[in-house]
Amino acid sequence: MADPARWLRRRGRRLLFHSLRLLARAGGFARAAALGRLAGELEYRLAWRRRRRCLHDMALALGREPGDPWVAARLRRAHHVNGRAVLEILSLLDRRQDERALAPACEVEGLEHLHGALAGGRGAILLGAHMGNAVLLALRLAAAGLPVSVVYRQARMMTAGFFGRGFSLYGVDGILANEGIRAYGRMLAAVRKGRVVLVTIDQGVKRPTDGVVVRFLGKDMAMAAGPAQLARHARAPVLPVAALGADGPWRFRIEPPLAPATRTRPLLETEVERLARVSERQILAHPELWSWHHRRWHKLGFPPCDNARRQRAGAEPCRPSSVTSPSSSCSSSTKAP
Repeated sequence: MADPARWLRRRGRRLLFHSLRLLARAGGFARAAALGRLAGELEYRLAWRRRRRCLHDMALALGREPGDPWVAARLRRAHHVNGRAVLEILSLLDRRQDERALAPACEVEGLEHLHGALAGGRGAILLGAHMGNAVLLALRLAAAGLPVSVVYRQARMMTAGFFGRGFSLYGVDGILANEGIRAYGRMLAAVRKGRVVLVTIDQGVKRPTDGVVVRFLGKDMAMAAGPAQLARHARAPVLPVAALGADGPWRFRIEPPLAPATRTRPLLETEVERLARVSERQILAHPELWSWHHRRWHKLGFPPCDNARRQRAGAEPCRPSSVTSPSSSCSSSTKAP
C-alpha cells in the first residue's frame, strides 16, 4: 500500500457516504431536513480545525474582521444548509419520491425567463451554485414538463452510478463531468436539442491545468471552462439561478439571461471570469447558503498582498490579519451586506 493514510481517508469517506445514505433511507425525504441540520451542527462542532480556518478565510472574503460573530453565525448556518441539502439529495436519488410531496419543498421564481429563453430554440444553460438543494430544483423543473440535464461530478466517496441512476428515476438526464470531453459533447448535444442544462462552476476543478484560474472570493481558484465554452459554441442563453432562502421550502429565482457570449470575443478566460463573478455575487448576497467548508475553496490560500496593484484598481489596501492562518491575509474589498 503506497500511502496508508490516504487509503484510510478514502475508506472513511466511503463509510461516511454509506452511513448518510442509510440515514436518509431510514428517515425518508420528510425527515431529511431535520436530520441534515443535526448532521451539519455536529460537523460544525466537531471539525474545529477546519472551522477555525473557515472562519478566518470567510471573514476576509466578506470584508469582515476575523472573529466577527456575524461571520460565525453564517458559517454555522451554512453547515446546517449543506447538511440538509446532502441528506435530502441522498433521499431523493436513493429511491423515487412522490413528486406531489416534493412540490411544497421547492419554490421557483422567474420561470417566465426560462420559458422565454427556450422559445429561442437554442436550449438554455442554468448557471447554479452549491447553495441549497439544486437537485430538487432540477426535479421540480422536470416535473413541470421541461427537458432537464444536470451536470454533476462523481466524488470518490460516492458509489459509482448513484447520481446517474437517481436522476433517471425522475426522467432527468445526468451528465458525468468526470468524463471530460465526452461529457462536454453530451452537454453540447443537450443544449442543441433544446434542453435545459444545469451547471455550476463555483467550487472549481481539482487541477489548475484542467480549468481557468480566476480570483474568486479573494482566492485564485481554477474554474471549469466548460460552461463558458458551451455558451459560446451553442450560442445558448445563460440564466443565473440564485438561491434565496432555506427557511421552510427552498427558494430559488431564475434570473434573466446574461448578455450573449459570441465567438468573436478574444479570450475564453474573459467568459469564465464573467460567469465566476455571477456566482460570486450570489454568494455574497446570501453567504449563509454557500458551503464555505468545501475543500475546493477553503484549502486554498489567499494570494500575497499587492497594494500597488490594489491602489491602481481603486481598492482598499490589504490589512494585516489578527488571526494566524496557513493562508496569507489579503482581504477582499467587497463588503458584506
